[in-house]
Amino acid sequence: MTTKPATPEVKDKKPKTPPKKVLTDPAVRNAKVGAHADGTVRGLFLIVTPAGSRSWRLRYWINTPAGSKEHTHTLGIYSLGTPSPARHLSLDEARQAARSAKAGVSRGEHPKDAEKVAEAVRKATEARTFSAVAKEFVDHTKVSKEWTASTDNGIRYALKPINKVMGPVPITLVSVDHIKEILAHHRGKRESQRFALSVVRRVLAFAKVSRYVTENVAVGCEELLPIRKKGQPRHKHYPAITDPVQLKEFLHRLDAITGHSSAIYGLRLLMLLPVRPVELATMKWADLETNPGFWVFTMSKVHRQHIVPLPRQALVILEELRARRAGQCEYVLPRREDATLPIGADGLRLAITKQLKYPVGVASAHGFRACFETCAIRDLGADAMVVTLSTGHETPAAFGGAYDRRDLLQERIELAQRYADWLDELRLDDDRGE
Repeated sequence: MTTKPATPEVKDKKPKTPPKKVLTDPAVRNAKVGAHADGTVRGLFLIVTPAGSRSWRLRYWINTPAGSKEHTHTLGIYSLGTPSPARHLSLDEARQAARSAKAGVSRGEHPKDAEKVAEAVRKATEARTFSAVAKEFVDHTKVSKEWTASTDNGIRYALKPINKVMGPVPITLVSVDHIKEILAHHRGKRESQRFALSVVRRVLAFAKVSRYVTENVAVGCEELLPIRKKGQPRHKHYPAITDPVQLKEFLHRLDAITGHSSAIYGLRLLMLLPVRPVELATMKWADLETNPGFWVFTMSKVHRQHIVPLPRQALVILEELRARRAGQCEYVLPRREDATLPIGADGLRLAITKQLKYPVGVASAHGFRACFETCAIRDLGADAMVVTLSTGHETPAAFGGAYDRRDLLQERIELAQRYADWLDELRLDDDRGE
């Protein structure tokens, strides 16, 4: 008896799953009204409305105590343009956005909430411009570092041309090209370039510490500064009028000005007081002791207290100013446009060139301190140490640095009055120097 070979068991074949249709750009453009799955990223689909608009949506699920809950989020509008406008996504961009959103979903984050946070960050970044950060830097640092008024005024003055170049630029987009443009603005003025660069570097350093930026692009930009030529002095020497005939001419021109601007009053005081223009510009009523006549302030460069004797002529000018302006602001020489701020030292320079009509390079506000030093020794026979202490210069090493701010004060009082009287005599002596 023969046995038939066993017939192999035939299993029911499962029907093949039709391949997923993957969207392409032509398919998206030609898609009919309805929903069309992407076929690549699960949950991503295209919605086509009867009006013809095409938008990307993502279906996702968030686990809750009650179970998994389905949500739908609109990613944006289909666009083939490159680059695409905000919220306009090409097919590839829509897939990238969907994958990013699903990564957040896996952490329990709703794409809509993440999108709101990203939008808030974007707006904050755009609003955080260089000028806004610079203002924050100034407001913070002048308190924490106890800036003097002159330092504050100098930083704000330097920021004006800087803000014209990069003020509206978001702090994250400030580049070396912006810094080059600022240096070009000060071309030919190496000290101005150096100071402008230092201000930008400090603002960006503040931004980095505040985590607004990850890099201070101004670091290393010192290499962009022009090299000092051989024989060129390291420090600028300001033009000073020391010849009695020329000095008399300057006094006559100054006396002929009839206005009451802070700059003119400032020049009249600067002729009498051997101080830096920036120190005079920030003179405060609170620092004046008119009986007896003293001005006590902290020197801007060396940050130490200095006493300046006030001759009778200076007291007359101050009394006139007090009658006109006392109580309006804390500064003796306020700005015309904003009485809460002091006049800038540059205003004194402009008064010399614009109102007294002196060519640039003949006279300067800085030069009258040198004028006092030269004329006090040459024409009045004053002791060099008394002159040095009067101007607030460091005591020479030969004297061991033993002098403090009150040393030789009586001699300095007498010299201040003698010098002011000598200037008055110079005004009236038409034969001097002829």
